[in-house]
Amino acid sequence: VTLGGSPAGAAYVEKKHQAGASLAQWQGCSDAQEEDARTTCSKHIQEMTQPEIFSDCVFDMCRGGDESFAESVAEFFMQTSST
Repeated sequence: VTLGGSPAGAAYVEKKHQAGASLAQWQGCSDAQEEDARTTCSKHIQEMTQPEIFSDCVFDMCRGGDESFAESVAEFFMQTSST
């Protein structure tokens, strides 16, 4: 099954699949964790102007990302938008 996305992302999902993990088993955030993730992401990514990127940031932060992830995403999109 092909999900799309980056080769690194596909390799990660395949590794989890081979280890017996199911995407359906991955837990989401509690309300408090999601609010913390939203707060962190909003420091670096504008929710109104970049809603998909902001949503992805919150999703990733809820699953173990830290603030350096949000910083990296913001820096990447700042560099790509200026070219």
